[in-house]
Amino acid sequence: MRFEAFVRQSGFLTEREKFLLLIAGNEVCDNLITHGEVGFRGITCCIRKQNDRIILSFYVESHAIFREFADWLKSSPTLEPRFDEKEKRWHGLGLTMCGNLAKSIRYRPGIKIDRVYLEFDICGRAVNLIPALPKP
Repeated sequence: MRFEAFVRQSGFLTEREKFLLLIAGNEVCDNLITHGEVGFRGITCCIRKQNDRIILSFYVESHAIFREFADWLKSSPTLEPRFDEKEKRWHGLGLTMCGNLAKSIRYRPGIKIDRVYLEFDICGRAVNLIPALPKP
């Protein structure tokens, strides 16, 4: 809820940019909370807008699960969704969605702080979330 309010109140973003950041950012927050270990400080978020890109950054206290995930991503040849027979559920759908929306996603484990960076093009690569309807 606080992330959504933060994005919606960012006056330097267009409505389309806010929508894009909300979709991808909510997924990252959910994954950090669901699959990670969020410490006392919680999750800190930063939005930086430049001429041709927006960088959405998340910072959370370091933990082993995040490092293992980041290492697995580096070694994985493809990041496609996969069905886990043991758990009887899909994994990787959110990561795939974020990868389709963002130009790049980087996971950076650290000694004290883990970081997730999503970079979005705002002039080069256009992302159509809702296809334009043809004119009658």
